[in-house]
Amino acid sequence: MRRFKALPALASAALLLILGGFPAHAVNDAVEALEADVTIERTLLELDTERYRDLASRRGRALTRLTELYRSLDGAVSGGEVASFRLIEERMQQIRVAESERVGLLSSEHILVDRIQTRLQRILLLEQEIARVGDRVEEDLGELGGDWDVSMMPLNQNGVFSLSQQGTLLSGTYELDGGWTGSLQGTLVNRKVYLVRIDSRLGRSMEFEGYLSGDAKTIRGTWLNYELAGQDGSTGQWTATRTPRP
Repeated sequence: MRRFKALPALASAALLLILGGFPAHAVNDAVEALEADVTIERTLLELDTERYRDLASRRGRALTRLTELYRSLDGAVSGGEVASFRLIEERMQQIRVAESERVGLLSSEHILVDRIQTRLQRILLLEQEIARVGDRVEEDLGELGGDWDVSMMPLNQNGVFSLSQQGTLLSGTYELDGGWTGSLQGTLVNRKVYLVRIDSRLGRSMEFEGYLSGDAKTIRGTWLNYELAGQDGSTGQWTATRTPRP
């Protein structure tokens, strides 16, 4: 497994100068947390890449099968014999099934390619954030600290996210309809929200991406299920509204 290397000592020293003497342990904790996210992303990227290789192999076999079926159909049609009628019908049915399977494979491939591109972009953004973490490591509630009323579509599932923020790092817990509970981990960079759902029963099960509104009261974005063929679909929309503090 590839691991992201820690910042060089020179870069760390420069970072401390920028922070104006901010405690080194806080900087190290923030950098380590970001590096952990990079490691997770690289691990998931490797898994997605392996899934893509499997789909590409299946796609190749499907195309070979279709080529053989069309060649057989061409021969049956060109023969012009009455005896070829049943063979033509048989080949047409086989081609319909094979084409349907091919379309399904292509759809899964497109979803996976989009996911791989997103992971590569996220790794780049995380590495950039490590390099410029700066004074944003100071602990505070931040713009996302507090409770959020969440709705996920088309799942028609509602719940509450309870978030805290340390610099650009997010953490928290959630409760969703149906008794689903667990923890959340993620980042907030330039109003872009990224969260990983870690379910108490399923483990890492979902990703959320979205944008925080200018008044910091709402989030809108998309969710992604790690299971491509999940019964409720692999992706959808989500919104979150800040619960007013007493």
